Amino acid sequence: MWSKTKSLFLSRVLTIAMIGLLCLLLFFIPTIAEWYDAVSDSGGILGDRDVFIPMCVILYMGEAVAINAMKELLILLGNINKGEVFIERNTRCLRAISWMCMSGGILMTVLALWRNIFIFAGFFCVMFGLIMRVLKNVFEKAVEIKSENDFTI
Repeated sequence: MWSKTKSLFLSRVLTIAMIGLLCLLLFFIPTIAEWYDAVSDSGGILGDRDVFIPMCVILYMGEAVAINAMKELLILLGNINKGEVFIERNTRCLRAISWMCMSGGILMTVLALWRNIFIFAGFFCVMFGLIMRVLKNVFEKAVEIKSENDFTI
């Protein structure tokens, strides 16, 4: 039977697996950038120029952002696992994740200068960042209400 604890455990395992995959991807960024440069059509404002170096730089920066976001997500899941849901630390984790999504969106938008397709990735990253901001605001309000209730009782 599927339970909340199993679901939380699966979320933590998948987050750790994602961190591992991101770390593994670090070694293949130049290969991926070289392959993409060879197979992609030029597009974007700087589309006639080589995309290899900008893509490597942006992907390495994106890796740092993504690993940081996964670290914050792991902290958030760990707090939830301990039963600490509506606490200030979780709000900080959600805030950090939202800013990292926004940063990833900006990075993808910069990469769209070379290849138009990355504007879509940038849009989705920013959209996800906005959703995380809304969740952060809901959590922030819940922490405030919980704090008031704790003082009342």
